[in-house]
Amino acid sequence: MKKLLIASSLIALTSASWAQPQKPTYAYFEGVNLSAGVAQNSTTATTASTSTKENTSLGIAKLNYTFALAYPAKLGISATVDLKNSKVSETENLTLNGPTEITLEPGVLLLSNSLLYGKLGTYSSRYESGANPTRNLSGTSYGIGFKHYIYGQNFIQAEWTQRKADDNPAGLAGVKFKQSSAAVLVGFNF
Repeated sequence: MKKLLIASSLIALTSASWAQPQKPTYAYFEGVNLSAGVAQNSTTATTASTSTKENTSLGIAKLNYTFALAYPAKLGISATVDLKNSKVSETENLTLNGPTEITLEPGVLLLSNSLLYGKLGTYSSRYESGANPTRNLSGTSYGIGFKHYIYGQNFIQAEWTQRKADDNPAGLAGVKFKQSSAAVLVGFNF
């Protein structure tokens, strides 16, 4: 994880040296941006009689395209990928299954260089338990985020996301999965 954080910082710092035409500050939020960072996932599996909870630290990568709406509104479309499996218990994991989230992110400019946005979309993962067969899970995700430009097109962002897998007979029948994710990312808007 230390390597991922160092690589993310170096990408953010070196991107400042790329020549870009000057844009008005409110336009930095528009177009393609790429970010990477670290997250803490808290996964809960609940049955009628028991509940297990595990925390996992992991890397996260995000690709976003933001459209300009009537000032001060913006609308983003994002694909987020967790770069590591999330533990459910010592023998159970929620593993990578393509993009972890695809979300719509309506937002509003707070200042010329800060954006507050909501997240609403889909969630996808794969349940694995030792030698048992795997099952794909899908569901919904929602959350909130804050993005702040620190220098030119370089930004930092913080997000909180709640993910819930739809009812699925993964593992034992009646198991429901919920995951809270808190992330801090650095990125660049192209």
